[in-house]
Parts: sequence; C-alpha cells; structure tokens
Amino acid sequence: MRRLVAMLLAGCSLSAPAPATARQSETSASEERAVREADDAFWRAFNACDKAAMASFFADDVEFYHDMTGLTRSRVAVTNSMMTGPCGTPGLHMRRKLVTSSVRYQPIPGYGALLSGEHIFYARQGDGAEHAATRARFTVIWKHEGDRWLMTRVISSDHAPVSYRPTARAITVPASALARYQGRYRTEAGIIDITLEHGALVLRSAGLRVTLAASAPGRFFALERDLQFRLSGKAIDVVENGAVVASGPRVGQR
Repeated sequence: MRRLVAMLLAGCSLSAPAPATARQSETSASEERAVREADDAFWRAFNACDKAAMASFFADDVEFYHDMTGLTRSRVAVTNSMMTGPCGTPGLHMRRKLVTSSVRYQPIPGYGALLSGEHIFYARQGDGAEHAATRARFTVIWKHEGDRWLMTRVISSDHAPVSYRPTARAITVPASALARYQGRYRTEAGIIDITLEHGALVLRSAGLRVTLAASAPGRFFALERDLQFRLSGKAIDVVENGAVVASGPRVGQR
C-alpha cells in the first residue's frame, strides 16, 4: 500500500501545473519578445517611409513628445509629421538603427509595457555616402490591445549630432613639407585660408575651421567632419561624399 501511495504521489508531482511564478515569467518573456518585434517592425516601416505600415502601430489617441518639434497628437497627425519631416525632404533618406545594448523593457501590469533606449539616425543626401547624423533617446509606452501592440505615448529626446570619426588613416608628414600648402585659395564657394599651426595644417573658410591630416602625398582629410582635400601647392579641390564641391587656385602665400 505504501508503495502504491508513493507511486500515485510521484505521478501527481509529474503532472502538477507549473508554479504561478513560472507561468508569469513565461508570459513576461513572451510579451517582451512581442513588444521588441513590434518596435522592430515599426522602424522597418519608418526606414522604408511606408505610411500605412507606420500608422498601424499608433493608437488613435497617441501623443508624441519631441524635444525639437514639440507635442503631436493622434495617429493621423503623428504619421503625417513623419511623412512631411524625415520622409518629406527631397533627396534625403533617413535610416534608424537601434543601439541594442541600450534597450530596457519594463511591463506595465494590466496595460502593456514600456520600452526605452537609444538609437542613431543615418542620413544620405541623393547618391552621396550615408553618415551617422543624430543620436537620441526614446521612451515608448505600448498598449496590449487584443492581439496587437500599439504605441500610446512616445518621448523622443536628447537629440545630438553624432561625433565624426574619420575613416582614413593619417600618415606622418614633416612640418617643412606641409608649409608648401599654406596660403589663400579662391574657390567658387568662397575664400579658403590654410595655415600651419603647431605642426598641422588648419583650414578656415567663413565659419568653418578644421584640422587637416594627410592620407597620401597631396591628399588630406578633415579630422572634424567628412571632407577631403587635394592640394598641389598651387590649387585646391574640396571633396565631399566623393564629389568635388569646390576648387580654385592659390592667390596668396603665407
């Protein structure tokens, strides 16, 4: 009899339902995956400027708070703002990329969840090269409605330019060799002054001031932004996104 009771108890333990905490953990993990997947799907629609797809992720009464453009209310207004803003500038293409390590998820019992983190927006003008333009923070409250997840409140904040990192590798050029490039150059875009300061060439033009590093003889790049220069000692070419945007002769020496 004791053996039979032991077997019955063992059978009951094998078929007993999982503890409530385990079921809750599984539900939470499933909901987190669903929210993250909804977020990914929305931003794919954004990158493609798909108006209908973007609109499907907003609640009717969504409120979008932006630290540069202010408050926008309603699904229609928020979607239209994206189509006339990031998607409405001629020749400009914006692409959002998530900073995966920054993402934080938090459930809101009985309502939905909060998703926050950072993302980077890459910009490309026409056929030019794409570059990281802006980094920002986002906080989104998602509502679980039926079988859908909808954004009800969105905060987009802390927008700031992305620090430029040159892709070219600098070579060492003696100051005596750099001195031959000093001078004033007249281009269709305006006057460019190049001086030798503390062993490096410094270029000034209107409000622009950049430090030049050499990548090859007569080839230079700016350390502060995506600009390249071809210098012969007698003339200059300014290259941006692979195209010459200004050129002209040297009209004065220093």
